[in-house]
Amino acid sequence: MTWKAGRDHLIPIPVLLALALVAGAGSLAAAPAQSAETPKDFWHIPVWAQPGAWQDNTALFPRRCGGSLDPRPDSLRQQPRTVTVRFLRNRRAEARPDFGGYRVYRCTNSRDTTTAVLLRRYSVLHGDEPLWHFSRVDTTHATLPFMCGGAVVHDSILTFVDPDSSGALGKVCRDVDHLGRCLSKGDSVWALLAVPGPHDGFRTWYTVTYQAQTVLEPTYEELFIPDTSDTNNCGPHPWRPENCPNLNSKLGNMILEPVAPTGGPTANLQTVAVVPNPFRSRESWDLPNGHEVHFINLPPKARIRIYTVAGDLVRELAHDDTVPVSERSDLLNAERWDLKNTSGKDVSSGIYMYRVESGPFAAQDRFIVIR
Repeated sequence: MTWKAGRDHLIPIPVLLALALVAGAGSLAAAPAQSAETPKDFWHIPVWAQPGAWQDNTALFPRRCGGSLDPRPDSLRQQPRTVTVRFLRNRRAEARPDFGGYRVYRCTNSRDTTTAVLLRRYSVLHGDEPLWHFSRVDTTHATLPFMCGGAVVHDSILTFVDPDSSGALGKVCRDVDHLGRCLSKGDSVWALLAVPGPHDGFRTWYTVTYQAQTVLEPTYEELFIPDTSDTNNCGPHPWRPENCPNLNSKLGNMILEPVAPTGGPTANLQTVAVVPNPFRSRESWDLPNGHEVHFINLPPKARIRIYTVAGDLVRELAHDDTVPVSERSDLLNAERWDLKNTSGKDVSSGIYMYRVESGPFAAQDRFIVIR
């Protein structure tokens, strides 16, 4: 008995039940694992993503393989601006001589992977030993068991907690001017850096791919598996495999449904708003040359990004108010947007998302444009 998901792939019911007990509710990947590996049906990677932070007892026993210990009862705890990504390892894929590890990506669009952000590499390449704290497949045995410390373990599911969802520590210049330019080069301090992508209510997709093994210097490239069944793209027979599509693709392993993290600490941005909301182009107040909305209650320095509900970036605004509050007649500290995209064209009617970032804090909400 099987359960159908995604793009006409089948998942055995026992596998789904086992994963549900371990991982809880989550988003299934677009391409679940097959029962046999052939050039036509390559092993795709089932991926799940959930709001919150998954935890186990591995931190208490650093010498043990990850996943070899029972999880805590509250293995998925609530944590602001945090997403847990889990995916299923494949024994046959890891037994391949060209297997070099796994690569975890974050996307803001389910159809466009060109802007995917690489979050983590679980690598078995030479020199990357600290990046792989799991068992290894025993290729000398027909069943390909996961082995760790000479014993069979059961850590077929890998877990990654997206650290960028709540910011990440990094080195920054100690002294900067009002434009953010470094005034003390060579003198850096650790600081909590702002999130590098849409979060806190923005839909996010995750995907995982296989990394290629290298003989000489590591290249950290994705494993290329040509889809020779796609004769339209491979060309006339005899086709050249390098011209075929890659079965090991970000799009093929992407989760079906996006995940939205919970809100984070944005105490200094709670009063940010858009006026008017909704914007109606035929209102009496919309005078000539007044075709715009205003972001109000902004901090002196902020960055505003405007997105469609699909996650596509429409416009980016840089707000930098150097006038002291005591000298401003408008205490709302606003930034105007002329309702045009990056190409200078008027945006259409619809619902838009905006994200305001100021230092380590961020806030976002939505507004409506009616033409």
